[in-house]
Amino acid sequence: MYKTMTLTLAATLFIPTLSAHAERIELDQVPKTVMDGWRREHPDASNLEVDKESHFGLTLYEVKFKEKGGHEHQTLLDTEGKPFGHEEPVDPQDLPPAVTQSLSKIFSSFKIKDAEIIHHPDGTRLEYEIDLEGDGADWEIAMDPKGKVLVKERD
Repeated sequence: MYKTMTLTLAATLFIPTLSAHAERIELDQVPKTVMDGWRREHPDASNLEVDKESHFGLTLYEVKFKEKGGHEHQTLLDTEGKPFGHEEPVDPQDLPPAVTQSLSKIFSSFKIKDAEIIHHPDGTRLEYEIDLEGDGADWEIAMDPKGKVLVKERD
């Protein structure tokens, strides 16, 4: 039992430090199921760019695009074209105070380079993905609106 608990703890601590690997792909390389799923949700979008990425062993397609009016979006889809999440840029000054307070506790000094809000397809969960330089290293942090760290990995 002790061995099982140790292995479980080691896996829990190791898995969140793995980074996602992404590569830009041409639109004609995107599977039809993915493009069809995306077009159902965003029929009038333009300026598409697609990255294929591995997210903890799961293959995802990140589609970056603009809606009418020029608002930028990013949608994550699985290989079957089902939504995995929707990302929107957020001004770092608009992050919830609990998020910035939590970052202050984690890093003695930090500078936010980029921030996004992720809307999960279940419609009930939000999280913030923050790219920052903290204590001399580049980091990617995922946090809930209350400032709880969900994933922290070196960029």
